[in-house]
Amino acid sequence: MTLGQVLDGAFFNEYIKRGNVLMLSEGRTTVENVFSLHEGLLTMYLDKETYERAGLVGKPHGVKGKRGLKPRWVVSYQLRDPSMLHGKKGFDRLVYACKNALNTPVTWLFCNAATTTPSPDPLDPYFPTRYTCEPALVPGMHVKTAPLAIPADMIQNGDRLALEDFATETYEWLSLVRLQSPRVEAGDTVDPYLSRYQVPGSLDAEAGADAAAHLNVCKITWQGFFTSDWVRSVLIHALVALPSRTWLSLSATSFSKGMAGDSPEIAFLRPPESPGHYLFWEIKSDD
Repeated sequence: MTLGQVLDGAFFNEYIKRGNVLMLSEGRTTVENVFSLHEGLLTMYLDKETYERAGLVGKPHGVKGKRGLKPRWVVSYQLRDPSMLHGKKGFDRLVYACKNALNTPVTWLFCNAATTTPSPDPLDPYFPTRYTCEPALVPGMHVKTAPLAIPADMIQNGDRLALEDFATETYEWLSLVRLQSPRVEAGDTVDPYLSRYQVPGSLDAEAGADAAAHLNVCKITWQGFFTSDWVRSVLIHALVALPSRTWLSLSATSFSKGMAGDSPEIAFLRPPESPGHYLFWEIKSDD
């Protein structure tokens, strides 16, 4: 499906103008031409040659002077604006660019965030492959637990440095649990020469022995193309369903725009026995 087909006919009118869809084309923003669509905002990541042929107005993208990377440009259009119609100068310029420079068919991820689907469905002529994202459940992970409750003295004394250290250690532990790392498994006895990681609070300062408590953790994972509203609804339902004295954590990772593993992420923690206390992390990619 080309970008021009996204901006044409029933697909444009039903899904872009009236509907609420999320779209992302295949590729890496640091190397290839990539298009994304979110709440009507079309964002195009273009190489210099394509940008110049398209004749659109954009701005430089990426880290300036980064060795090994060619100049990149980003162009954005809010397609829900009243001026984004055929016959309007700005929109016709975009359509012209789609016909002459941005005319290569690409594979898209598509998510309809609306509760209804138009009938007939404008997506059907493009023979989409439909996926249902089912949750993957990992029950009964027996792990060494880190102290998750925020120490009261940190909050009372306003000790920012100590709180940052606590948040960093907690995020690291949560990440290892999410990855099902052997380093946080109860009974892990890896040679310190291979890994020096220690679960926070796991070492008895006097005896030098393993003093970490153990607990069973349940992990539920969805892997797919979702909206932020859906992620927020999962968090709200989890907060309502679980007793306030129990802890829970939720993390969400976006698709990498460049190298594998370099993805923006958010993580949330409700500590145990700590009403009104929450920790939130925002991890940004090197993009």
